[in-house]
Amino acid sequence: MTSGLRFSAVVLLGAELVSGCSLADAGGGDPKDGGGAGTSTTAGTSFGGTAPGGGMTSTGGSAGAPSAAGTLSAGGSAGSTATGGAGGAGGGAGTASAGTSAGGGGGGVLCPADATFCSGFEENKLPTGAVYKFNAAPGEWTRDFEVDTTLFKSGKSSLRVKAGSADTGASGAYQMLAVPAPSGKFWVRLYIQQTELDIGESDHNVFGGAASTDEPNSPGMIEFAEDVGVSFNTSDDVRWPAGFGRINGTPMPFKLPKGMWHCIEINYDSATRAQKLYVNGALQIDATDYPKTVAAPVSIFKFGFNKLHGPARKIWFDDVAVGPTRAGCL
Repeated sequence: MTSGLRFSAVVLLGAELVSGCSLADAGGGDPKDGGGAGTSTTAGTSFGGTAPGGGMTSTGGSAGAPSAAGTLSAGGSAGSTATGGAGGAGGGAGTASAGTSAGGGGGGVLCPADATFCSGFEENKLPTGAVYKFNAAPGEWTRDFEVDTTLFKSGKSSLRVKAGSADTGASGAYQMLAVPAPSGKFWVRLYIQQTELDIGESDHNVFGGAASTDEPNSPGMIEFAEDVGVSFNTSDDVRWPAGFGRINGTPMPFKLPKGMWHCIEINYDSATRAQKLYVNGALQIDATDYPKTVAAPVSIFKFGFNKLHGPARKIWFDDVAVGPTRAGCL
C-alpha cells in the first residue's frame, strides 16, 4: 500500500435507523493483535486470514459444506498449494506466502482507476471524500473513528471504529461514514476485522450498506449486516448465505472468525434488484428480486457500525474501494 489517500470525492452522511430494532447500551473492549490462524471446523468451508502488515498464515483446513455453526476458520482452500505444505482435498498444513489470500483468489487492485472512493487510511485525517456527521450534523470524526497504526491489512494503518461511549467518548449507536458510488449499480471491496466477537455472532447490527440518499434514515438501505449471522438486511427483509439463517426456526448463523481480516465484496444493482456478497472471494449470498422495492437508485455507500442490538465493539476497516468495476481481494 502506498502512503496517503488514494482517491477522493464529496459526500454527506446521515444517521441510519432500521425498523423493528432497538438501540443497546454501549460497551468497551481492548484491541488485540489480529491475523492468527484458527482451527478448522469439521466439514466447514475454510478461508485464510491475513496477519497485520499483510502476511498470512493458514492451517490447511479441509474444504467442504459449511458446518452447523457456520464459522469460517483459517485454512487453505481445497486444491490450492501453500508454501511449506501440500494443499488439496486433505488441506495439508502449511504457511502461505506473505500477501496471498487463501480462498480470496488474490490478484485484486488496490485502487481501480475508475473508483469513486478508495482509501487505505494511511493518513491521520478523515479520508478525503467521506463526511462524518453526529446527530445529522457535521461533527468531529475522531469522536467515533481513529486511524490505527497497530493493526492493518496492508500499508501502515487502518480505520478503527471506536467501541461506543466506553471508548474515549464515542457516540455509541450510529458510527458511519458515507462515500460516493456510481448511481444504481456498483462494487464495494473492503477488509474488516473484529477482535472481541466473531462477525455475525450478535443480533441485528450494520457494518455497511448502499443507500439512495445521504440523509438520516435513508429509505431502503441495503445493509451488509449481522442478523442471525452475516446477511443482507433491508427494512428487516433478510437474506442469508444458502443453508444459513433460520432453518425450521433454528438459528444457523454464518459467522466470520474474530482476530483476522476478511475480504468483503458486494455487487449492488438496484435496477435489477440483484445483490451479491462475496466473502474471501467466494460467493455467499446471491439475492435476486431483493429488496422487495427500491425507492430510488442507490448512489451512496456507508460503512462503519450501526449498533442496533449491540454489544458495542471495536471494528477495523482497511483497503476500502467503491466503483463501477470489481477491485477484487488483494
